[in-house]
Amino acid sequence: MFQKTQFTTSEILTAVANIPIQDSLSLRAWLHPDKKLFTFLDDEGKESDTLTYLQLWQRAVAVADVLKTCSDHGDRILLFYPQGLDFIVAFFGCLLANRIAVPLSLPNRRRVDKCVNVMTDCGARIAMAPHRTYEQLAAGFKETTAADTQWLIAEEIKPSLKLPEINTFRSLTNQDEVAFLQYTSGSTSTPKGVMVTHRNIFINLHMMRDSWSLDANSDMVFWQPHHHDMGLIMGQLLPILLGNHTVIMSPNTAVRQPSIWLQAISRYRAVLSGGPNFIYDLAVARYSETDMDGLDLSSWKIAPNGADVVRLKTLERFYATYKQYGFKMETFMPCYGLAEATLFVTGGPTRQLPKYMEVDKDELEVHRKVKSVTSQLDSRSLVGCGEPNWELEVAIANPETCKECAPSEIGEIWIHGRSVTAGYWHNEEVTQKTFHAKLQQGADKNFLRTGDIGFIGTDGHIYICGRLKDLIICEGRNLHPEDIEYTILQSTDRLKSQSCAVFSYENDEQRQAIVAVIETDRDLMRRLESEAKILRGLIGQSITETHGIGLSKIVFIPPATLKKTTSGKVQRSLMKSLYLNGELEVL
Repeated sequence: MFQKTQFTTSEILTAVANIPIQDSLSLRAWLHPDKKLFTFLDDEGKESDTLTYLQLWQRAVAVADVLKTCSDHGDRILLFYPQGLDFIVAFFGCLLANRIAVPLSLPNRRRVDKCVNVMTDCGARIAMAPHRTYEQLAAGFKETTAADTQWLIAEEIKPSLKLPEINTFRSLTNQDEVAFLQYTSGSTSTPKGVMVTHRNIFINLHMMRDSWSLDANSDMVFWQPHHHDMGLIMGQLLPILLGNHTVIMSPNTAVRQPSIWLQAISRYRAVLSGGPNFIYDLAVARYSETDMDGLDLSSWKIAPNGADVVRLKTLERFYATYKQYGFKMETFMPCYGLAEATLFVTGGPTRQLPKYMEVDKDELEVHRKVKSVTSQLDSRSLVGCGEPNWELEVAIANPETCKECAPSEIGEIWIHGRSVTAGYWHNEEVTQKTFHAKLQQGADKNFLRTGDIGFIGTDGHIYICGRLKDLIICEGRNLHPEDIEYTILQSTDRLKSQSCAVFSYENDEQRQAIVAVIETDRDLMRRLESEAKILRGLIGQSITETHGIGLSKIVFIPPATLKKTTSGKVQRSLMKSLYLNGELEVL
C-alpha cells in the first residue's frame, strides 16, 4: 500500500485532533522515535530516568500484549505505582489493549480499607505494580476481599522490539468507550469513579493546547501525582499531544523543597508549570537565597494556579519574591477544573495580568450578590479563574430552583460540553443527579452540576467562592470555610500552610457551632501548653474582625493527623465526623 513517509506540522495537528491519545503516541513514536519525552528527577533534583517516544510506545505495547492474554476488552486494571515513569507505561498499555485503567495512590495501612472499597466498586480483578510495591500491597490486602487479586509485576514485562508503522495509529478504538476511571479525591464526599472516555481526553487536551497556544516547543515541569487529574491529564497526557519534552518529579520533592521545582523550570527552560495555590505559598515561605543560585524564570510563560481557592495575596507575595529572577506577574494563570469535566474548564487568556475584584463582603455573604467596591475596608478580594474554551458552555444556576442566575448573583457552576465525562461508574442515581441537570429556561441540554459556588464577573472571568456542601450559614450569612481557614492561617506565623479545617454543626441547643481544628507541627506541639491561650486569642480576634462571627471552639491536634485527600485537599466532612464522634486526638 502506498503510504506517506513524513508529515507536515499542519498534518500532525489535524491527525492528533481526530485520534485517541494512545494513537497520538503511536504516531509520534513513528515521526520522532528518539526525541526525549519524559525526564524524571529524584528527590535531589537529579535526572534518574528518561523515556523517548519510541521507548514509551514499545514498553506500552509489551504491557498491552500481556493484558490481552489475561483479561478481556473493557476489564478494569488497577495501577499501583510510586511516582516515576513506570506508571505512564502501564497506563498506555491499558489504553492500547482497550482495558480501563484505574490509577490509585499507594495506600498506607490506614488507607487499605478505602483502597479495597475502590477495588470492589470498579470490579477489578487484575492489578499492576513494581515488585517492591506488590510485596507491600499483597501483605496489606491479605485479610481483605482483595486477597485474590491477580498481580502483574512491572519488571517482568520486557519492552517490545516492534517498531511503529504508518498505519499503527489508525486503531479501531471506540472513542466513546471508557478509557480510565478517575476516582475523585473525596474532599466532601465518598470517592466515586469518574468514567473518562477516549473522546473526553483528546477534547480536553485540545482545549488546553488551543486556549493556551501550546506547541511542541512548550516544554513543561510537573510534580502533581499521576493518580490526580491535573498530574495525569496535564502532566503526562498533554505532552504527548503536543510532542514536547516534560520533566516530572515527586510531589514530596516539590513540597519539601520548592526550590528544586523552580530550579527545574529554570534548567529545562520550561514554558508551563504550576499547581494549587499552596505551592506558591510554600515557595515564598521556604525561600532561601542560597537555593536560588543561577535561577532564571524568564522562560516560564504560563503558571496555572488551580485545584484550590486562588488568593490574591499569594500571587502578590510570589511575584514580589521571584520577580528578581525573571518571573512576571502575567505568567500567573488562575484556572478552574474538575475530574467530572476531565480536567480543564476555564483558564486564560494567557500572558495577561490576573483579574481580580474587591467585592462588598455583606452583599456576598448575606444576599449572595456581587457588588464591586473601591476600598478594601469590609471587602473581600476574589481572583478570576479565566474564560472557558469555546467547546464548553458554563452557566451559573440557583442550586434550588435550577434557574440561571443574574450576572451579579452567586450560584452553582454548571457545565455543558464534550469534555464532560460519562458519569460515575455503576452509580446511576448520582450520575443522573449530577450529570443530567437541566436549566429551567433555555435549550434542553444536560449540564454537569459541579457543586462549586461562583459567579461570572463583568470582565468575563469566572470567580470561584467555594464548595456548596461545605457552605456555613451563620446568622443569615453564607460563609465559605476556605476563607475562615485562610484568615486563621494569616492571623499568626506559628501555623503552617494547609493545617486547618473549619466546619459547622448543630449543637444540643439547636444552635450552629463553628469549629476550627488546627494541626500543629512538632515545634508548636512542644510549646502548645504555654502558647495555646495566646493563639486562641489571636485567632478568635482575627476571625471576629474579618468575618464578624465567633468560633465556638478552637482545637489543636498532633502533626500529620489532619485528614487530606491524595491531592492535598482538606477533608472537612471527615474531620467533622471524627470530631463529633470523639475520635480526634485533641491536644
